[in-house]
Amino acid sequence: MIVNANAAIAYDAMRAGSRGFTGVFTNFHPDLYAWLLRRAADHPDLAQELSVYLALAAMAEPMGYPKLAKLHHQRIAAFQRTQSRAVSFDLRERFWALDVLIDKIMAGTEHDRRCVAAAG
Repeated sequence: MIVNANAAIAYDAMRAGSRGFTGVFTNFHPDLYAWLLRRAADHPDLAQELSVYLALAAMAEPMGYPKLAKLHHQRIAAFQRTQSRAVSFDLRERFWALDVLIDKIMAGTEHDRRCVAAAG
């Protein structure tokens, strides 16, 4: 069984037989990847639109994973701290618009959650 970890090709990989997605952004919206796997065939236009959003949102990965995911989880009250051995620098200092970007990712996620919920 193959499970993809590249958001840019997540939908294409699933259509080719991948049984899921294990990339960084499952920390942000695992439900959207699950919908893509389970329901995309029933809603191909929405699946294509969703796959574009997922690929673009994942472009934030190089900004400092796992600390980036921890910032997101801190916002949703899942984590208190964002300390990471893997990322020693201050993300907000290096990427001055990071909080705005996370806001946009969260807004896009909520938008797409409403769309897939309406689609079924």
